[in-house]
Amino acid sequence: MTDPRIEFVFGEVNDQLNRELRAFWSQHGNAYQEELKSFQATLSNSQKRMGLLKKPISRQPAAVSRDRLGAINGIVFVVLRELETSLDLGSHAYFQRMYIVPESRRPRLANQLFRAFLHGFDHDAEKRDHRAKVLLAENINPGLQKTFMRRYFARLGFQMLGGNQLGGEIWVRRLKTHFSF
Repeated sequence: MTDPRIEFVFGEVNDQLNRELRAFWSQHGNAYQEELKSFQATLSNSQKRMGLLKKPISRQPAAVSRDRLGAINGIVFVVLRELETSLDLGSHAYFQRMYIVPESRRPRLANQLFRAFLHGFDHDAEKRDHRAKVLLAENINPGLQKTFMRRYFARLGFQMLGGNQLGGEIWVRRLKTHFSF
């Protein structure tokens, strides 16, 4: 069961949520960037690199979690990007990342937030860009590159694609599409 404090918000960001998201990133954006840099510093230069992305087209929040007081404490966001055709994944993809503030990080919350995002993203195909046929997850956190986490991603329908310039693992999941005539 999904926690009622987790919301799928893709394509539904109103003014109130927009203000809350700006406040969240104003408060936690530097910590997020520093965390990304710290992961980059610990990575091996020998890991496979993939130049698979072109310029971002859009960046949107997709799901948020809230603490007991109602403040946002976690977010899943997606970036729509054009892909290199050599990857054979289509012309565009959604690229997903998740951030939970350190004091709220718990496996249960991360699992519920990620599953709520996937469920909503699968069921709201009409809100997605029709050119994107895949969802890519970048697992730059070394903790996500452990065997049990790889099994977790595989159970959720992801397949490992390889590594990227940051040393993270790139996982791909085919998106279900809906056609209406």
